[in-house]
Order: sequence, then C-alpha cells, then structure tokens
Amino acid sequence: MLAATMVTACVPSEPYSPVAVLADGSQVQVRLTNCPPSPVNQVRIIPLRLRKDKLLDTNVPAVWQVSFAQPTVITAVVVGTEAPSGGTLDIALAGPLDPATEYVVFLRYPNGGKPYAVFKPEELHDGRVQFETTYLSREEFDRRSACKAK
Repeated sequence: MLAATMVTACVPSEPYSPVAVLADGSQVQVRLTNCPPSPVNQVRIIPLRLRKDKLLDTNVPAVWQVSFAQPTVITAVVVGTEAPSGGTLDIALAGPLDPATEYVVFLRYPNGGKPYAVFKPEELHDGRVQFETTYLSREEFDRRSACKAK
C-alpha cells in the first residue's frame, strides 16, 4: 500500500509530501523541502507498477538507492553513480532513466514514514519541477517550497 507521510511545517500550510524532483542538466535531483529539514535513512527510486488490486507494487526492484547508516539531514541528492556525502550507494543508476516511464521516489524517515513523489523524466524539461503532485516552473516551485520565518 502506498502511504505518504504528511508534513505541515512549511508552505503550504496544508499537509503535503515534501519530496520534489527536478532535472539539473542531464541529472535528476531529489529535494526534501520540509522545514526544518528531516533526517532520512534511505532514498529509493522504482518504476511505477500497479498490482492487480491497483495498489503500488513496492516489490519492484529499485533502479537507484542510497542509504545512510545513521539518520542524516539532507536537502538534495543527485541520482546517479556516486553516493552523497555520508551515504552508501546501494544501487547505482545503470543508465539514464527512461524519459517516458513513471517512477516513484521514496524517502525513508527514522520513524518509518515514507514520503514520496511520482515523476516522469520527460516532464522535467525547461526547468520544471515535480512537487505536490504537479509539475511547476522553477520559480513557482521556489515560491511554494520556501520556508517562512515564524
């Protein structure tokens, strides 16, 4: 079953998944936008596949995965063949993500929460960002994801 951990500390004030996906040149980048940033244990990408009961099949092999031995605060991680600082590359990206395939990126929090985002690489053109279940311009993403002083 696909479940999202909702966070209410940032803009917007309603619950949302704090995971954003964007392309930085030819590389895909995953950003965690919650305020303050949360520690994570793992970041994983799988192709979107539904079971016969229409729920997400989370047993699909990952195409990329990094893990952290200790919960680590991250704000961004580049999907590729290198581990982020403090992380272990469990599954290196074997080649470019298929532009037409939908993928799910999951983060795993120490409390078991798994916020996620569904994205299609071909939709990340012209600086667009997948955030809050839609594709936004970089400017709109920056506005919506900005942390506001309390």
